[in-house]
Amino acid sequence: MSSGIGTTTFRFRPQGPGRFFVAAFLAFWLCGWLVGEIFALWFLWTFLATGQGALPVALFLLVWVSLWSVGGATALQHLLRALWSEDRLTVAADGSLERQVRLGPLRHRRALARGSIRCFQVGDGGPGGALVAVLPDRRLEITRLGSSQQRREAADQLNRLLGLRPQPEDPVQSPAPVVLPAGWQVLTPSFGSPLLVPDPALRRRHRLVMGLVNLVLWGLLALLVRGGLHGPGVWVLGIPLALVALACGWGQVWLAFGRLEWRLEPRVLVWQRRFGHRLRTLGEARALELVELVDSDGDRSYRLQATRPPGKPLLVDQQSRDPASLRQLGAWLAARAHVPFEDQVPTEAERQAQRAAEHERLRQQLAASGRLGRWAAQQLDRVEAAGAVRADQRPDE
Repeated sequence: MSSGIGTTTFRFRPQGPGRFFVAAFLAFWLCGWLVGEIFALWFLWTFLATGQGALPVALFLLVWVSLWSVGGATALQHLLRALWSEDRLTVAADGSLERQVRLGPLRHRRALARGSIRCFQVGDGGPGGALVAVLPDRRLEITRLGSSQQRREAADQLNRLLGLRPQPEDPVQSPAPVVLPAGWQVLTPSFGSPLLVPDPALRRRHRLVMGLVNLVLWGLLALLVRGGLHGPGVWVLGIPLALVALACGWGQVWLAFGRLEWRLEPRVLVWQRRFGHRLRTLGEARALELVELVDSDGDRSYRLQATRPPGKPLLVDQQSRDPASLRQLGAWLAARAHVPFEDQVPTEAERQAQRAAEHERLRQQLAASGRLGRWAAQQLDRVEAAGAVRADQRPDE
């Protein structure tokens, strides 16, 4: 932390010896990456300029160099993040805040609205937790650089400087505000109700990925057209590829001009589709529920859906592992739109009770199956009793 005339600046840089091992590996990998990139680009340039070379090899290298370029850019970003990066948060005398992110020679500045920040805190509660600014509808990540102790001290000092209160004085009477999870954003139009939409930054990344996919597909199609001039049989592959390229091109247009969104009316959630200036209502719901789905392999997934009986529920979002973000999103929607929210995901205690009940039912079936089944049930009871005795004795040891 440094102080100037009326300003206070918090600086966060990479720390820890482990980052040098990561940087050394990435630097070595990037040397090999550069050799492969140059060779692939040289071959493709020669093929397009002179027509020399095999068409299947050119098609393979076009796909490979696209994925290889993305991997190289990601590795370079992590290398710079480990060695040459800095996050700054500046608090001016009037309380205004500015965040500056530096990655190598690149810098990005962003002003933060002081009035919309409730407090600063270190998220996740662990050593890898990021310093975040808690806003009324979401959490804004400030930095993951620096040590965990440095981020915690910065959060305390920022709350003191700005007069913010990180925790309510009475959590029973003043519960913490429900915060919109990452991946979503609320738009407040000049007229009409608020809109819940996917995070524009996430959609920009999706457009970038789809643009790379389109670049590969249309590049493959161009190579096939060039090869088709010498071999008409190539069109057998070109027609399906053209259909896939058209579908991905439409996906790029949809990501640029269209979106699905939720309009938050009082006690009503309206699902609608927007494309340019055209708007179409797809459904309405008046309640939310979080459900758990278990497939044939026993894998669990979670689904937050808006119910509209007797119609089919409308999907809000889904996750394959942790339902925490869906639970947070459901609570936020329920508080914002004043609709009921039912969490149907069982707790760990409820899961243990279900397993115990199922085990007891199977034991009773085993005992009722005959003499051999009764003997097996008795042996099972003895094993469980011995396990319970060991569990009771373990704390005394």
